[in-house]
Amino acid sequence: MPDGTLLYLRHESKDHDLIVARDLASGEERVVTDLTGDGSSGWEIRGYALSPDRRRIAIASLYGPTKEDTATGLATRAIWTLATDGTDFRRLTPTFPKDDQGRKGFTYDVSDPMWTADGSRVLYDFGSFWYEGTTLAGGSVPWIVSAAGDAAPESFPTQFGCSVIHPARNPATGEYLLIHSVCVPGQGDGDGLYLYPADGGTRPKKLLASAHVNGSVDVFLEKASWLSDGSGFLFIGGTSDTDWNPSLLAYDMKAGTVSAIVVPPQDSTIYSVAISPDASKIVYCLRNDNDSTVDLHLIDVSAASPTDTAITTDGKSCYPSF
Repeated sequence: MPDGTLLYLRHESKDHDLIVARDLASGEERVVTDLTGDGSSGWEIRGYALSPDRRRIAIASLYGPTKEDTATGLATRAIWTLATDGTDFRRLTPTFPKDDQGRKGFTYDVSDPMWTADGSRVLYDFGSFWYEGTTLAGGSVPWIVSAAGDAAPESFPTQFGCSVIHPARNPATGEYLLIHSVCVPGQGDGDGLYLYPADGGTRPKKLLASAHVNGSVDVFLEKASWLSDGSGFLFIGGTSDTDWNPSLLAYDMKAGTVSAIVVPPQDSTIYSVAISPDASKIVYCLRNDNDSTVDLHLIDVSAASPTDTAITTDGKSCYPSF
């Protein structure tokens, strides 16, 4: 996959997403996969990532369910990889046995894959959730699995007491930026953005606290996008200056500061972002809160005067990635 190629998800219909590749120079597009190769009418994708060598894509999806999957009585996504031409699907995660222990509304959540720096393994969110009365309980933490599909998944060491989600790998160091959310009071260091070693650990570096109070940043639960040199990253969050609307923000690793890049128009929300390997282009997803449509916008940073242009108008394109 050439460096200048943008990937994104197109939501064709309920529970059916396509992965689309777009050449930003020519505007030409192709569908990488519609996930109908298993004889189905397609499936939702809950997170995807391009491998470091740009040859394979990891996805979280219900694609290709087996008899063993169906027998659990749970709709649990699996982690798959496929070639960038849409062929050679490989399933990495096994059937997860139902272990509900009598809990109401029990489900597993498998989502948001992210490759390791050498492409040998895939990190992903693995959660279990249920209801205690009318209250949703449970949480999600990272697990990791071989990209060859030849080994069982293992837990990825993280700090206890929070959901730890949405891994984003620093391409310069192999470290992972992870979001701590819904933290148990008195455990860990609270909600926010944390930097973990490549092999995980229980003492991550806290980069930014998340709080909905003046002087703080309310971090939106979406994956960040790193600059290729590791000097900073883009993420979604709100501040008092943005009237707490989820906006496109930048974090400077050296200075430890946050700055606003794009504040959405009224009745709009920024949902996700990706920055190109050469840092010349930023693509973000803008949601119209009145009709729930989503489209991609391109910021050309290389231009003498940076421009912000809508590059899709179908109302169903989001989640960009380079």
